[in-house]
Amino acid sequence: LSLNIYTTAGNIRPTIPETIMMKPEECIIYSKEELDAIRSAKDLLLDINYCKSQKRKKAFTETEISLRHLAITVLICKSRPNEAAGKYIQWLTTISDYWGIDEFNDAQLTNPPKRSDKYLQSYRIAGRDVSGACIFWIDGRNAIPNDVEEEKLSILAVIRYHMAVHANAKTSREGLTFVIDVSNKPKEKVGNERRLQSSYNNYPLRPQHIFIVGASKIVRLSVNSLLKVTGLFSKVKILKRIKFVTLEQVWDLENGGTVPKESLPKHLKTKADNHSLEDLMANVKINEEKKEDKKEVTHDDDENIVEWVNERITKIPIPVL
Repeated sequence: LSLNIYTTAGNIRPTIPETIMMKPEECIIYSKEELDAIRSAKDLLLDINYCKSQKRKKAFTETEISLRHLAITVLICKSRPNEAAGKYIQWLTTISDYWGIDEFNDAQLTNPPKRSDKYLQSYRIAGRDVSGACIFWIDGRNAIPNDVEEEKLSILAVIRYHMAVHANAKTSREGLTFVIDVSNKPKEKVGNERRLQSSYNNYPLRPQHIFIVGASKIVRLSVNSLLKVTGLFSKVKILKRIKFVTLEQVWDLENGGTVPKESLPKHLKTKADNHSLEDLMANVKINEEKKEDKKEVTHDDDENIVEWVNERITKIPIPVL
């Protein structure tokens, strides 16, 4: 069976398999191969010689390893223990050097500092892409204050969102659609952009499609420069997947878009069914301009994202090794 989706003009978009868009997400159930890989990656983290080869001065102890974080890292790295252990160390080293987060633990996911919740508003709840994978949607409208403690809270928030997005089998094993919406990006920099971007470079991630939405020519030059300096998406094959697009192109499934309109974040899709794209974007812009506080804009689904993230994290099983 397939689901034909009609545009307001009456045109038919490419059919999307009903099994992708209408069936529940597949929960993560670790295979024997995956459990073996997680176990092997853990053994590497406990090995002082391996850790030193990864420029870490000491080995991890049993209590310093978060099996939930490690399991997702292993799945993203296609069950390659050496690659996964190295990525786990890189991920942790950056946030340790800058913000003193010396280990991953389950409490960071299930009982984080309440103040970190507000930084989840830098991300959006989106549906699934045309392959059935989750969508990692960054909303660039709110800058992170140039303050070490606030940056640390934002890092704890992005770790939670990252894990929540990877809480289904399809996404963690096969990758996702990555969207950065800079259409409402603050014009003035606060001074910590390069430091934060450098840390994001070390997150385990397998983007199959990368869309940067709403970037002007000046912003494109800025983003390209930042990507080159920080090394984000440094692999050539990943760099080729980056597309600077309009919002319409993200959901234009006939021409390379991968996000069905039904999967757009709530603040973009609520009026989309009854308005043209131009009207939709104009309304978004008008609503943003009406906000008294230009530095910190919120939407109705900001509180929902906290609940969404918390609920999805509980779906990631802790592997029994």
